[in-house]
Amino acid sequence: MKLKNLLFTLLILLPIPAFAHGEEVLVSLFYDLLTIVVLTIFIACLKWKSNGKILLAIVLVVSVLVPFVLTGKMPYTTNRMLIDSLCIGIPMTCVLLTYLIFRRKFTLRKKN
Repeated sequence: MKLKNLLFTLLILLPIPAFAHGEEVLVSLFYDLLTIVVLTIFIACLKWKSNGKILLAIVLVVSVLVPFVLTGKMPYTTNRMLIDSLCIGIPMTCVLLTYLIFRRKFTLRKKN
């Protein structure tokens, strides 16, 4: 019974109408999800103090939202390359620049 409920829930969550026509819009969301996962793993693997990791997580969240605000009213099909590039480029650039700026400040130091 639990397996049936799980399968039913997953089936409901699938955007089946979007796959019928206009599925290219979902590509941008998949790029966003992949970018978030990769950067979250990057942040988790850093040997930084927790407040530095929180700073990077906040930068990640804000930088993921920025492309949606900037490109929200643009038609996707005519601006596909720009929108996809911004969805990947802005979060990667912001998180990596923040990392490079603050890496000496938040790196854990070995105690002798």
